[in-house]
Amino acid sequence: MLIRSKFLLLALLGLAGAVQATEECATAVQCNQVGSAAYQDGRFKQAIEAFERQLRRVEDGDTAQLELALNNLILTNLRSGQTGMARAWLGVALDNNLSGSSTRLHLTKVADALDYQTLAASPTGRYLRYGGQAVWSELLISEDSNGGYLASFSPVRAGARVEEYGPAAIGELDGKLVGDEVQMRLQDAGLGNDCAVQLLREGIELRVQEVFAEGCQDYGGMGISVGGRYIKVSP
Repeated sequence: MLIRSKFLLLALLGLAGAVQATEECATAVQCNQVGSAAYQDGRFKQAIEAFERQLRRVEDGDTAQLELALNNLILTNLRSGQTGMARAWLGVALDNNLSGSSTRLHLTKVADALDYQTLAASPTGRYLRYGGQAVWSELLISEDSNGGYLASFSPVRAGARVEEYGPAAIGELDGKLVGDEVQMRLQDAGLGNDCAVQLLREGIELRVQEVFAEGCQDYGGMGISVGGRYIKVSP
């Protein structure tokens, strides 16, 4: 699918750009400074890139530094009008049990800014699943001209050195969704009869469960999966 391929290309190009910027952003402190300067200048795209690099440098370390990086991303996405992404980053903070004053403040700001009712009105839209290292897997749900919905998964496994080499594995899985708008299953995706993929949608969150068996993950590289929790970021 063109949209999905474009998303993967942009993601890879973004990671390539991150590699070029590592000299000025070699440490979390430097990334915070670079991102903060860009934020103050209104260069939100550059600020987000710097804060994502900041996150990669602290994700497995100090909790306070992790919370700082995530709150940088929440705030910058809010200021740039990307409220869905701000909510996605807030989810990462909450999943890490972060509850500092900035996180609590941004929770309220995101709740006030995000149009939950519009996002939850229909299954169609863009969903993201966090994979670590500031890398997201994507699911696009669109209307089928014959009725029902179509699903296009773009799963990514980040790996440990994503800035140097890009994602460790990527995949592509397309199919038709059958069922109601809450419980759905994937069909016509080229999977074996025993390779079920099921979706449960609750508001702006979506859970995907898949069978792990021989041949069921042939849609991507080693260790790839579409299973997990997704958050809807745009209609």
